[in-house]
Amino acid sequence: MKKDVVSLKETQELMQTQLGETNAIVRAIRDRQDETDAKLDALSMDVHKLHGGLSSLKEGQERHEKILEKLSIRSLEHEADIREIKLAK
Repeated sequence: MKKDVVSLKETQELMQTQLGETNAIVRAIRDRQDETDAKLDALSMDVHKLHGGLSSLKEGQERHEKILEKLSIRSLEHEADIREIKLAK
C-alpha cells in the first residue's frame, strides 16, 4: 500500500511538473500571439493609410485630366482664331 502511495505521489509530481511546463509554453504562445496581433494592427493601419493616399492621388489625377482637357480645347480654339485672323489678312 505504501509503495502504491509513493508511486502515486511520484506520478502526481511528474504530472505537476509537466503541467507547469505546459502552462509556460501556453503563456509564451499567448505572448507571441499578442505581438503578432499588434504587428497585424500596425500593418492594417498602414494599408488603410496607403489606400487613403491612393484615393487622394486618383482624385488629384482626375482634376488634372479635366484641367488638361479644358486647356487642350482652349488651345484648339486659339489656333482656330489665329488661323481665321491670318486668312482674313
